Amino acid sequence: MQLLPSYRPFSTVISALFISSTAAVAETASPEAAALVIPIELDAIEVTAGVPVPGDPLLQAANVVVLSGEQLRERERFTLGETLDALPGVSAINTGNQVGKPVIRGLSGNQIQILSNGIGVDYQQYGERHPPNIDPFLAGRIEVVRGASSLLYGSGALGGAVDVQAPAFEFAAPGETLAEADTLFVYHSNNAQWDAGVKARGGNDSVSLNAGLMRRSGGYLNTPNADTAAESGNPSDPKFTGELPYTDFDQLNAQFGLGVLTDFGEFGLRYTQWNDENNFLLPTGQGIGLWLRNDQLQFTGDMALSGGWQLKPTLSWQNNLRRANAPGDARAGGYDGTINLEFDLYTARLEAVHEHLGFFDGGTLGIEYASKTQYSRGTTVLVPGGEVTNLALFAFESKDIGDLTLQAGLRHDWHSVTGDAGKTSAPVAFLDTGSGRDSHDYAVFTGSLGAVYRLTEGLALAGNLGRGFRAPTLFELYADGVHGGVAAIQVGNPDLDPETSLNLDVGLRWQLPRLSGSATVYRNAISDYIYLQDTGQSEGGLPIFAYQQDDALLNGLELEARWQATDQLEFSGVLDLVRGTNDRTDEDLPLLPADSLRLEATYRLADYGLLREPYITLGLRHSAAKDAAPGEPFAQFDTMPFGTASTDAYTLLDLDLGFALPGLGREDARIDLAVRNLFDTEYRDFLDTYKGYALSPGRDIRLSLSLPLGG
Repeated sequence: MQLLPSYRPFSTVISALFISSTAAVAETASPEAAALVIPIELDAIEVTAGVPVPGDPLLQAANVVVLSGEQLRERERFTLGETLDALPGVSAINTGNQVGKPVIRGLSGNQIQILSNGIGVDYQQYGERHPPNIDPFLAGRIEVVRGASSLLYGSGALGGAVDVQAPAFEFAAPGETLAEADTLFVYHSNNAQWDAGVKARGGNDSVSLNAGLMRRSGGYLNTPNADTAAESGNPSDPKFTGELPYTDFDQLNAQFGLGVLTDFGEFGLRYTQWNDENNFLLPTGQGIGLWLRNDQLQFTGDMALSGGWQLKPTLSWQNNLRRANAPGDARAGGYDGTINLEFDLYTARLEAVHEHLGFFDGGTLGIEYASKTQYSRGTTVLVPGGEVTNLALFAFESKDIGDLTLQAGLRHDWHSVTGDAGKTSAPVAFLDTGSGRDSHDYAVFTGSLGAVYRLTEGLALAGNLGRGFRAPTLFELYADGVHGGVAAIQVGNPDLDPETSLNLDVGLRWQLPRLSGSATVYRNAISDYIYLQDTGQSEGGLPIFAYQQDDALLNGLELEARWQATDQLEFSGVLDLVRGTNDRTDEDLPLLPADSLRLEATYRLADYGLLREPYITLGLRHSAAKDAAPGEPFAQFDTMPFGTASTDAYTLLDLDLGFALPGLGREDARIDLAVRNLFDTEYRDFLDTYKGYALSPGRDIRLSLSLPLGG
């Protein structure tokens, strides 16, 4: 149950049109195609975060996409990045099957905010190969906000935010009980990976329980068998092809939730744990072992007050532990004590959602405080211990004026970052002061102003102007050591200033009975953009990268469309173009995704015997050629005797088919077969961090069985 204000700041005529047209499309859409473009059923899904008042995502000034229910099940993959990769404006930094970091409009890592139930989480995201500590299978819904989102999410949301929300608490009707479960079994042929998970729900009219468990285990990754640089004599050929050693991993992830419905409102307690052990393949052919663990405990409340007010308190604790070996020490030999980073992050947030208040039709007022304490206990510092605190006040309001909806907000953050030698086991040059501490304090105003104008019943024009900010992190200020996962030495810069951005996007959104989509252009100007730059120096055979900053500009286009040609045949596509330039050097920004085009055609067949809802989908993924920006991470492979940092254009074909069978519970069982890289094509994706010395993954056949139980 979700306690929401009755206010809806949008016209009922538009909502009725959108509901009827999306329902017609959903009847014949394939799982892959339905999630590719506009993954929203407007009669069942509304935005709950990042907007003044919950409502239709397509009629919010900000660019918001929601995945939940069946659409999330269809899109769910091993990593968060891969789960979101097909959405407009979203791509992923990948390392084999193990890492999938979301990239939104050309920004990633510290410049994208990952949240858990509306609370920002930290996963040492400064590293290109550091994945969000989140299992998509355990999520209840995922909301993606594209564009500067510091208004509600604070430091880090320069390019956007991804809010991964736990399954909502479900309460039975009075006198009844609820007991349901969903199971998932998946096999990946490429790396002999097995996934097995279960999610269960139970309770009565006042108590709700939900729990989930996912076990994943993968072997060595396989790329197409091709000539290596040593065999061909061509320095642009990879050093490794075929089976890639040291690309195996094991994960065990779980969550538990208890919800209580009282006369005062709904209250919940949720605990989530994410465990990962893995190796990375290094350019030397050796492996490096890592052990990662993330624990999170959250208390939430949702109380309806008099006068149309809704009070939402949240208390959160996160503990994150990252351990890594020295280069060459794989995980089979155990942990060697090289890197040991651990932090506790405490967050308290209070939101007051209201209906009509003075001039405004609805909005949110809020306060948030976060405190992080980190310890660095390894023999190699990489990043020191210290403290980070943030206090924020914010307000976000909405107003309807005829066919025009206005949305605006303001926020002020007080942010402090302190490096502490007392919390660091090895010496750090930047903290060699009398007190052993070095502090940086920032105070920043941010805000947004947006509008949606309903041109016709099926056409809307939206625009949003947002200001974002991001304070430098402990790593960016004080890093000082070998980062084995990227085979480089990285050095911080204690003189960094906060990043600030001004993001403008304008979009046209249309929804007709058989044709839907949107076109959006955006411009994000960032002052004091922080990035790693190759110094041209090396130590111990490793390049030295140092942090610096310049002003930067990003521009882009996102185009999505879906056409229901007949009752059985559907076409869909997504086009993404992004340009990013360093204002001082006029060079490309690092780690920008290549221009991409995705097309899909889905044909849904008639039921046949026990086979229900059979479908077949043929997909095409095209990525343009892209040159590595000078000095960006991994750019050194353009000058090595093997591999490359710049990539050629490629086109891949994918095949999906599936059907439902009579199940054992409330819904049908589903069997789906997905073939990625159907023809085992040789290619290197620009955001694949193995591109410098290996090909990207070859053909992968993914066979999955979803089996609902109970109900």
